[in-house]
Amino acid sequence: MTTPLQKSCCDDYELSIRVGNDDDAEFFLHVEEETTFESLPPDFHGMARAELRARLLETHEMLLGEEGHIFFIAFDLKSGQNMGLLWFGPRRNHITGDFEAWIYNVTVLPAHRGCGVGQRLIQHAEDYAREHGFRAIGLAVATHNTGAQRLYERLSYQSNNVLMRKPLDV
Repeated sequence: MTTPLQKSCCDDYELSIRVGNDDDAEFFLHVEEETTFESLPPDFHGMARAELRARLLETHEMLLGEEGHIFFIAFDLKSGQNMGLLWFGPRRNHITGDFEAWIYNVTVLPAHRGCGVGQRLIQHAEDYAREHGFRAIGLAVATHNTGAQRLYERLSYQSNNVLMRKPLDV
């Protein structure tokens, strides 16, 4: 007796990517909040959600107002459901002084992970970067996020630096 294959959420969608707009602001903030909360270092674990949200709003207002910052929404054309997002912007390389493309955040909603959404978002950002004359693209990834690290390595991203921090007694 064979067990019928269960249909995956990956089997029945038509992925498309569009530029985010003001109507996506709450989705963007919610996804950023969840992603950031999951990646907080231990010395930030006591931070209240409301404080985190306020700080993210402040960062969004500051950075998204700068030239070149944009976010992309991956969504299912059939249902209209959002599947993930990618925040893109320029970032100055402190060694060369050149501006490089930077992926500030790429997040795929849990129900759509493993379906190629993250890969498509990153490829979209790379194409966008090329179209806008960037010669390199970078990103940062939390050390515990091994799944994302494997994806980035498959897409030929290489570790150049490791960001380290230490809380200080004051």
